[in-house]
Amino acid sequence: MKRIMTTTRTALMTVLMAAWTLDSVVARADGLDDVVARLEQGAAQDVQEKVYVHTDNQCYFVGDTLWWKAYVVRADDLRPTDMSRLLYVELLSPDGLLVERQTVVVSATGHSCGQFALRDSLYSGYYELRAYTRWMLNFGVRWHRYSRHDTWHFYNRQMAADYFRIWDGLFSRAIPIYSKPEQAGDYDARRMYQRPKTRLPRKKKDDLQVTFYPEGGHLVRGARQRVAFEVMDQHGEAQQVRGRLSDGTTIATEFMGRGSCMVEPGDKRLKATFTWRGRDWTFDLPKAEADGVALTVEDDGRVTLAPRGAAAVARLGVTVMSGGRVRFFTAADREVNVPWGDLPSGVAQVTVFDEEGRVWADRLCFVNNHEFDRDIITTDWDARRTLQPYEKAEVTLSVASDSSFVTGGTVMSVAIRDAGTEEPTYDDGDILTTLLLQSELRGFVARPQYYFESDDATHRRHLDLLMLVQGWRRYRWQEMAMGEHPLRYEPEKTLTIEGAVYKTLSINDVEAEEILSWQDGVGMVGRSTALEEDGTDPFADTGVDEGGVPTGSGSGSDLSQLGSIEYGNIGDANSQAGVNHGGLRHEVMVEAEVSVGTQVVGASQLTHDGGRFLFEVPPFYGDAYLNMKAYREKDSLTRNMMSRKDKKMLDEDAWPDFYVKRDLFYPMFTHDYTFYEKHQPDIDEELLIDTLSELSMENEVHQLKNIDVKGRRRGRRAIDWKKPAYVLDAYELYNDLTDRGLSFGKLDMRQFPVQVCRYLYGNMNRYNSYNVDGRLEGSTYYRNYSPYSEPGSEVEAAGLFKANRTGQYVYARLKLKRLQDIRVYSDYEPRTEDSLMVEDRYSADATVELVPIPDDGVQPTFRDRHLVLHGVNVPEEFYQPDYSDRVPEGVADYRRTLYWNPNVSVDADGRLTVGFFNNGKETRVRVSAAGMTTGGRLLRTAPK
Repeated sequence: MKRIMTTTRTALMTVLMAAWTLDSVVARADGLDDVVARLEQGAAQDVQEKVYVHTDNQCYFVGDTLWWKAYVVRADDLRPTDMSRLLYVELLSPDGLLVERQTVVVSATGHSCGQFALRDSLYSGYYELRAYTRWMLNFGVRWHRYSRHDTWHFYNRQMAADYFRIWDGLFSRAIPIYSKPEQAGDYDARRMYQRPKTRLPRKKKDDLQVTFYPEGGHLVRGARQRVAFEVMDQHGEAQQVRGRLSDGTTIATEFMGRGSCMVEPGDKRLKATFTWRGRDWTFDLPKAEADGVALTVEDDGRVTLAPRGAAAVARLGVTVMSGGRVRFFTAADREVNVPWGDLPSGVAQVTVFDEEGRVWADRLCFVNNHEFDRDIITTDWDARRTLQPYEKAEVTLSVASDSSFVTGGTVMSVAIRDAGTEEPTYDDGDILTTLLLQSELRGFVARPQYYFESDDATHRRHLDLLMLVQGWRRYRWQEMAMGEHPLRYEPEKTLTIEGAVYKTLSINDVEAEEILSWQDGVGMVGRSTALEEDGTDPFADTGVDEGGVPTGSGSGSDLSQLGSIEYGNIGDANSQAGVNHGGLRHEVMVEAEVSVGTQVVGASQLTHDGGRFLFEVPPFYGDAYLNMKAYREKDSLTRNMMSRKDKKMLDEDAWPDFYVKRDLFYPMFTHDYTFYEKHQPDIDEELLIDTLSELSMENEVHQLKNIDVKGRRRGRRAIDWKKPAYVLDAYELYNDLTDRGLSFGKLDMRQFPVQVCRYLYGNMNRYNSYNVDGRLEGSTYYRNYSPYSEPGSEVEAAGLFKANRTGQYVYARLKLKRLQDIRVYSDYEPRTEDSLMVEDRYSADATVELVPIPDDGVQPTFRDRHLVLHGVNVPEEFYQPDYSDRVPEGVADYRRTLYWNPNVSVDADGRLTVGFFNNGKETRVRVSAAGMTTGGRLLRTAPK
């Protein structure tokens, strides 16, 4: 009998999504066969991609280089992708902000490689490595919460919706990056110095958090079924507890805070009570439904159905999908025997539906037919062997020669590293666990190797509990069956410039006379009296419209319909302009010019579909300059970019004819780390993690050997101006604001500091506007809030702009041509946006500092769009020293990665020998390798 693991919906919130609710309206199908035919058609066009990234090491130090190799596969058969040819690999800071993004070419055999230099200016902490193709962004989309008020900061609602998108299913891994050793080569003491903050977060109180997950998605009244549950504390750490249901059933967690129990819901709602830390905690189970199907996958593989109410009189069918393909279908009554042995190993999705395409129950199953068990890369290396300083060594790796491994399409990456500098981690996954299991689950999976180390009853039951709790629908069954999932992006084959042209908005130019009043939060700006708050829940989710925009975000108003304008706070400026502007009524000409070194290429086209355009760009390495503008077709002979007669082309104060905007699809938001991503199991003395420092003692709690160490501090600390949270080139940041729809084609210094914060931090996960300071030449020149604690009170003189600086003096420096960098200071961290940060209505939540070009320098600026276009990144070659002749005098070799090669192949016998030299100390090494074949086999070294 085949052994399988089962799961259900991720959470009740997922169950209630519009694509899965029982009362959703769908077109009636002509029977179960027709529904399945639609499902198969949807599956054919919705083939997804997955990514696995192999790194040379598991932790790093500031100043190191992080080397990586990416494998991109089709989700349906795990073969190298034949769809996307561009991959995006990002390094994100502990705060959740972008450090660097690389665009790399995916080879015909589905792989690519590169590196991130961890420059000395980085803070230490847990960084995130994220990778995806643009095709992957068609799937797993949801929205960060935002309100109608938030949309007013964007040109229109669609741009706001695009900004606030969140994706599930992208490759993501948390990587610890420690501060540079105080003594070169001393890797024993590992320290994470947090960036300095001014305010303490509120301490979380003891809180037991329990979530229930009914098998099949719903509790069904009168049907006996299983319910899984997960128990965590306020920090997300699993808790082992015992309890009881209100019907007297004894329940307990079994593994990683997870457990399950059998229930038979009635009219009265069930409750569960757990005893934790000396008190009882009581929770409601989900409410039972009168109409539904209790779905159960038995241990012997049988699928049983218990329909109730309306489902009992409906004609039901059952499909089993894996990798997005329909693997099995049958009409169902009360029991179904699924041929599990014919399915590929991995996650399968069992769905119960009726002739209308309505989903009654749904769950995931993990099928393990062990076809990947022999796909192990073995070595002849004795893990107990110690290398002497600078000693030469060879390692032979082997794969099974009786398979497809030795074909020309087999690709491998190999890392050999100092085993003494490794550390215990909950993230021990590899290419197999990632592509078969982790990529199908939402959230971080702690210790994924555990679920594959044995196929006994205990491991199968624990895997079952994992999937019951963290199961996620990579494929939305009903959307595919009913054709309700339009694909927004095509697989990328080459570089493109895609976007739209919009009407330029009329906004009053900044006057020098008003600038000195900005430090008081008052300026000559307008707010419409017609835009009133509506008193509804600003974050209410009422579904999505036909374009995929959440309707709960509000629609705003057209500029022509604004009521009278009343002058007020500078923070209200955008309510005059950014409401909900549509596309063009008449198409225009748009022109793009790309300069790569001394080569200049350009093209123009007439927009379509209300201002849309797309240019294909020949692939190039490094960066290029991109110039874009739009003009009416009748002006094509006199207004085109190639004409040097345009005297205002280099005048940033001039108004462009149109607002030209690129579409930026890159995710802006990321996830918070779970407890297990930023903690380690059973730290040894030799692997001490010290997160205490003279900079971070002001923060509330720090991790030292998994023990909380509290810093004593009273009052609020001043900002350390030498330690910004984020630094970015001013012109590049302005272009990002423009392409996100926060700036409308012309620099508006009246709103620039707020736009910067909105771009980096969104809405700070709250409805009320937050306070922003602007800083120039060491003094505050701008506030979007009133600093007065009481009407008529005096503003503190300290920190305000120097009295001997005139408005004209400041005005001359508020130009892109004068600015070099933008520095941002804030205690807020997008990654931990739910942290309880202390707020003060009379002080700044974020400060934006404008850094001028030194020595009163200037740079060229343009009326129309002028930006840096990032091309394809070039992978560098890993440095392999050669000590075969002699060791040069004065050599200090502290390498932790002794060998890295992202592109190696085995010979006809399935063998590969690599040579390397040791570093400057006695070392034991560990070999880590990964690979894949053209036939979809996944190669990995044996788990340690």
